[in-house]
Amino acid sequence: MNSTHRQIAVIGGGLSGICSAYFLAAKGYEVAVIERRAHVAEEATFGDSGLLAPGAAMPLTLPGAMATFACRFEDEPRVLLASGTDFSRRRWMGATRQAQQHHFAENKLRLSRLSAYGQSLTQQLQAHYNLDNENGSGVFHLFRQPAEAARMEAMQEAARQCEFKHQVLDAAAIRTLEPAFSSEAKLSGALYYPDDQAGNCVLFAKQMRNAAQALGVSFHFESHVRSVSTEFGGRVALQVDSPHLAPQMRVDAVVVAAGMASAELLRPLDTDLPLRALQSYSALVPVKNPDDAPNMALYDDSYKVAMTRLGSRIRISGLLGFVPPSQTLPPKALRNLLKIAGDYYPNAANYNQAHFWSNTLALLPHGLPVVGPTRQGNVFVNVGHGATGWAASVGSARLLADMVSGEDTEIPIDGLQPRDVLA
Repeated sequence: MNSTHRQIAVIGGGLSGICSAYFLAAKGYEVAVIERRAHVAEEATFGDSGLLAPGAAMPLTLPGAMATFACRFEDEPRVLLASGTDFSRRRWMGATRQAQQHHFAENKLRLSRLSAYGQSLTQQLQAHYNLDNENGSGVFHLFRQPAEAARMEAMQEAARQCEFKHQVLDAAAIRTLEPAFSSEAKLSGALYYPDDQAGNCVLFAKQMRNAAQALGVSFHFESHVRSVSTEFGGRVALQVDSPHLAPQMRVDAVVVAAGMASAELLRPLDTDLPLRALQSYSALVPVKNPDDAPNMALYDDSYKVAMTRLGSRIRISGLLGFVPPSQTLPPKALRNLLKIAGDYYPNAANYNQAHFWSNTLALLPHGLPVVGPTRQGNVFVNVGHGATGWAASVGSARLLADMVSGEDTEIPIDGLQPRDVLA
């Protein structure tokens, strides 16, 4: 244990913040979690796809420049774009395509390795605490178009290096493994990962809150951190609006795990992370015909949409949007989610009874999370896990706890630290 970091504040009560607090408390630190909402897991974690799937874990990839522009005029867009010209969005998307074109294979390997680590930790925690889970095994990574399937070799190489069980399937083999697939669905192929899982990420986050509290972690809700500043002598000061906390809080170290709010908090500390807010959309539908419903989860590479079975419900999550948050969800997004589900499982659910919601994701151009110390040695960050970030969130939380305590990490962290994305 690093004796200079005895009291630690974690800003953010999503899965990454909860698990960061848990692993820090397990190492003997005194930890407080500060969350602006009334409960844990109410923002990005609430919109998580439910995939606990290192094989299917993907760095952010976007359509080509012209295809993305065309999405604005499509009835079934792969990416939602706000009207008008946004040069900062163009620059960010350009950086994303650079990472996609030149570093996809290595970033896929990094994310798969991190997610495998997180999946293993999750399974250990579920077994240790005898946690309820709705986990099911087997995930298809589906490709509609031959051009998308061209990335399959890089994915297979990551699977080989991480020693994931996987199979390359054609359309006939897909339907043999999952008879519920519609015979009309257009499929160019798939990678099937039998050991990947899907489950209830929000339930797991709430259970881990209880586990963290049992280790002494305190949670402070409806509390908004206005600023973070370092002080002479090695302490960190937090300005807080809270009904429960004093206006100023001093700690030995802080972990910023607050999604898009992280960028604003870190910028005055000479840490300008290139985070971009993207909207992600989800639907929950009741199963109508169990025999026609999926037994295994899928990830649609074209639309970046995941489908997971949760007992008598099906969750459909994904479809990124470069649009501002709104109380009114874009009709195109809602239609598209149900259209994608209907392509694969037309008779599985009562799609007319769908419950919709959206959430904001904080993403980085290389499509990976960042975890570790900033330029201020006692200010740490854990952010950018994406819509399929359950496993990555748990893995990065353990890495962060090891870095805070000055211990060696159990897996390589190259490409995952703040210095890897800062100019």
